[in-house]
Amino acid sequence: MVTEKEAYIGTSNWSEDYFSSTSGVGLVVSQSAQRPAGATAQEQLRRLFERDWDSRYAVGLDAQAQGQDCAWRG
Repeated sequence: MVTEKEAYIGTSNWSEDYFSSTSGVGLVVSQSAQRPAGATAQEQLRRLFERDWDSRYAVGLDAQAQGQDCAWRG
């Protein structure tokens, strides 16, 4: 999860019982100043997410047939 102020990187699933019934690891990054080499960690993670989201390998599932849970376009 990435916001303008912080980024959370962790192994937790985003479900109701996961945080109380399992264990995992997480890291919260809050970088307020840009590094000399470029953007903050939050900005780098946002760019990484958008790169993957817009990848030619990412496909929407809205148009999939009932019960089909994945798709592949070559």
